[in-house]
Amino acid sequence: MESAQTGHVPRLGFSPDEAAQSAGVSRTRIFEAIRDGALTARKAGKQTVIEPEELRRWVRSLPVRGRIPEAPDAA
Repeated sequence: MESAQTGHVPRLGFSPDEAAQSAGVSRTRIFEAIRDGALTARKAGKQTVIEPEELRRWVRSLPVRGRIPEAPDAA
């Protein structure tokens, strides 16, 4: 689904390297999370694909340090 004005195609999946960069963690940590069942990935042949929504869910599931963030709808 491409926008006629910008030519932007929505991103449906990340490679482990892209997911690591997006989440600010190492590639190894991404594969550990997949192996441990904390992060769900899909396979397309030999390629590993991580959906952006799943990556967001996983990042939000990580332990919180310091101030606990407010819920988005708490305002």
